[in-house]
Amino acid sequence: MNSKSYECCIIGAGPSGLGVAVELSRHGVNDVLIIDKSNIVGGLSRTEIYDGARFDVGPHRFFTKNQEVNTLWHDTLGADFRPVERITRIHYKDKFFNYPIKALDVLSKIGFMESALALASFAAARFRSSGQSETFEDWITQKFGRKLYETFFKTYTEKVWGIPCNQISAQWAAQRIKGLDVLEVVKNALFSGSRNAPKTLVEQFDYPLLGAGQMYEAMCDGVVERGVEVLLGTRVVSFNRSQDVIDSIDVITEESWGTTAEKKSWGTTAEKSQRHRISARHFFSSAALTHFFRLLDPKDDALDDAAVDALYYRDHITVNVLVDNAAIFPDQWVYIHSPDVQVARIANYNNFSPEMVRDKKMTALSVEYFVFQHEDLWRQSDDSIKELAADELQYLGLIKKERVVNSWVVRETEAYPTYYINFEGAYDVVKARTDRYVNFSPVGRGGLYKYNNQDHSILSGILAARNYLSLPGTPYRIWDINIDAQYHEDAKRKDKA
Repeated sequence: MNSKSYECCIIGAGPSGLGVAVELSRHGVNDVLIIDKSNIVGGLSRTEIYDGARFDVGPHRFFTKNQEVNTLWHDTLGADFRPVERITRIHYKDKFFNYPIKALDVLSKIGFMESALALASFAAARFRSSGQSETFEDWITQKFGRKLYETFFKTYTEKVWGIPCNQISAQWAAQRIKGLDVLEVVKNALFSGSRNAPKTLVEQFDYPLLGAGQMYEAMCDGVVERGVEVLLGTRVVSFNRSQDVIDSIDVITEESWGTTAEKKSWGTTAEKSQRHRISARHFFSSAALTHFFRLLDPKDDALDDAAVDALYYRDHITVNVLVDNAAIFPDQWVYIHSPDVQVARIANYNNFSPEMVRDKKMTALSVEYFVFQHEDLWRQSDDSIKELAADELQYLGLIKKERVVNSWVVRETEAYPTYYINFEGAYDVVKARTDRYVNFSPVGRGGLYKYNNQDHSILSGILAARNYLSLPGTPYRIWDINIDAQYHEDAKRKDKA
């Protein structure tokens, strides 16, 4: 078995892993190896290219209230990081509804009676609202009323999470919609022409010229120039430990692999599925937290398997579709609330950046499905899933199926940690045991089992690196990132200072 040793090893080349690398290299720590299972850096924020068109793994917009992260983004890409006017709508009953909702828009599309019922339901909910919510359904109905909940929240949320809304923890709603003043939103919807109407939702965001992945490719290039190595197409198969210290990890390279030094430090005769051992003083990981415990060698008998098994992730399928039509819809993405189709969200990358498509007569769409690996949809062939996506796009009236030029399926496991009711008990047990490993730092969405956005993920990596370096202000409690921070919907965009 080939083996190498580094000061630090980072598992995952997504926002959090690259956040770690950037902060370490800023302080002169460049004896670092980053590994990732994909052949492209960026993790869930990577950009893949097919037939001259660029597709993210689901749509991403860049917005943050954290000035340090905002500055990092702008410094990394400069003029290639550009503002975009946001257009996002809900597709429901063959109509597009503005998001956030506008009273006149709703009245004209669902009729006076349905709108009156929604307002009456909202008023009743505000009058009755009291006590603490346990479920997502309770949380939304108390704030918006049952009619608006059933119209604009229930179906889409259940598509995404695969469980009924009355089994989803209210903590998820509080984290994702935290700080949004519902009364102000409704007043804005009713009196949208008022001079004093508040701007509570982000109307503009930033985006890289060549896709979300361009940001992380540039961040990666920057640390590589300082000596950091990157090994792609590589999976961790074992975390080797002595008591509460991770001594090394074993990895297996996939079909295409290599370091940024063109395999120089690993030799030039590496073969497919060759096993390597990597030792390090400290390990940072954005891989699924549950995988860490399942891959420990020897097994950690101090942690009950039931606690690990109680935490699970939602998986994700993106069908990237190239369509021979340059004007499909003006939105960056559309939420699909119809229960008649399985698709949950559709993104149009032409509306993020004109450089996303080489042929300006074409449109690059991503059709998103949220799924568990044991479900039938995940088990279907790529061809069947491509056919489903084309059929549903046509059923929704967005395209004519014969205009599809080509399509590609991207499957991503462990994409979203699931916040079901009472998951916190098992989560707290797993967190406490993870903290006992003195040279292991979980970061990012997967590693922290927290539904973070890009800015929170990058910040988790930066702060984890600072903890390792024992910089002023440390130690930071990485688990708490995004607990007290307001979700990025609830703020005006701040330009770089």
